[in-house]
Amino acid sequence: MNNQAHSSGIESWLKLIRAEGIGPTLFKRLLAYFGDVEQIFAASVAALTKVEGIGNKTAESIARTRDAFDAAAELALADKLNVWVIHMQDDRYPPALKAVYDPPPVLYVKGTLTRSDNLAMAIVGSRRCTHYGTEQANRFSHLLASAGFTIVSGLARGIDTAAHRGALAAKGRTIAVQGCGLKTVFPPENAKLFEQITENGAVISELPLTYEPLAENFPGRNRIIAGLSMGVLVVEATYRSGALISAQAALENNREVMAIP
Repeated sequence: MNNQAHSSGIESWLKLIRAEGIGPTLFKRLLAYFGDVEQIFAASVAALTKVEGIGNKTAESIARTRDAFDAAAELALADKLNVWVIHMQDDRYPPALKAVYDPPPVLYVKGTLTRSDNLAMAIVGSRRCTHYGTEQANRFSHLLASAGFTIVSGLARGIDTAAHRGALAAKGRTIAVQGCGLKTVFPPENAKLFEQITENGAVISELPLTYEPLAENFPGRNRIIAGLSMGVLVVEATYRSGALISAQAALENNREVMAIP
């Protein structure tokens, strides 16, 4: 079955989120104002400026670039990679994620999302962790997965990898959120883990399939980790680590934040 078949109008969503000047927050405002994506596509520059936060310059760059992204080629590649693409108004979009302040308008998913994933817990932490940290991440993940929680993390080295492995060892479900497109496995040594996760959960991203794992992608990735979860458990994190961005995003979206001493 073509995975894109019943995600109507997904091409327009893909084009619009890649238009110059549009990020998740502005996308949400545009959608609230115009009602649907096709209306945003048809909107004149003058109509676009009526949306809060859009001046003339932004409106012009949106109008100029809203048709630039090759969505058809992207969807063809998605089919080839066995990735499905959903937008915010799709019934399969995770309800907890939709409730955050700046939900990703489009999600790329490899694997499955189920209703049971609504009961999810994020476990995050440092890439350069201690042996104790790895043990605890694995242990808590195993316990939570055994109790029916889906474990959400970022597929990074260290704590994230231990968290995904703990869930898989418990024959539970786990979701990995990547800071790059799903054509790339990052870090590369997690290729086998990536495949195991797609068989017992999903690997997801908001970024186009061929996007590289650049540092600026990771804060956005961390808000998705927090958004999918009821709470975030931090296992060892340095002062400037991505795990703390996930914790911050969790607090801003009224999620529980916990830490292992």
